[in-house]
Amino acid sequence: MSSHPIREGGIEAPTRHPINWQDPEFVDEEKLLTELGRVYDICHGCRRCVSLCQAFPTLFDLVDESPT
Repeated sequence: MSSHPIREGGIEAPTRHPINWQDPEFVDEEKLLTELGRVYDICHGCRRCVSLCQAFPTLFDLVDESPT
């Protein structure tokens, strides 16, 4: 088990992990769409941050109205 458990909140700056944007997989459209689907599914199920940004209600309306 990690000595640094995952926590919510706090005043510490978030850890910014480097992004390997030069890797060919970074621009692989199929992998991008798979990852976006995974992230949107999590967001759609949680919705804790809806009140923080106007983009979320728009996104969720589009998801709710989609056929899938």
